[in-house]
Amino acid sequence: MPSFPELDDFIDRLRQTGHRVTMERMHLFREVYNQHGHLDAEALLEALKAKGRKISRATLYRNLELLAELGFVRKHRLGGNRYLYEHVHPGQRHDHIVCGRCGRVAEFVSPAIVAMQREIARAHGFDPEVHTLQIHSQCLDCGDG
Repeated sequence: MPSFPELDDFIDRLRQTGHRVTMERMHLFREVYNQHGHLDAEALLEALKAKGRKISRATLYRNLELLAELGFVRKHRLGGNRYLYEHVHPGQRHDHIVCGRCGRVAEFVSPAIVAMQREIARAHGFDPEVHTLQIHSQCLDCGDG
């Protein structure tokens, strides 16, 4: 089973915040960090069950929220009522473009957009900490052409 440098940090944060270190949390953490891209909670549940990991749907959702609260995953609402999760690697930020028809999500990084957001925030008397940008569109595969 792969090891992740963030796992020790996760265990430390659980203990610091008074949460128990459980097998369900460890299995979920490893599964989230083992996969790349945006993860649907139901797909995570199926992946864990396929590996013989017993975890209830309620436990999965509660622990995904805990992972987000502790800063180890980001929760994105990408179109409609669809929430996706992705693991966090410090210093690696990106934005999203989402197809409103098929739901495909693409990630992109734009230093120009980051610089513009900083400029806008400062012009309005803010010190930017975090930004999120989602572009909702229709991908070329779903186009009418």
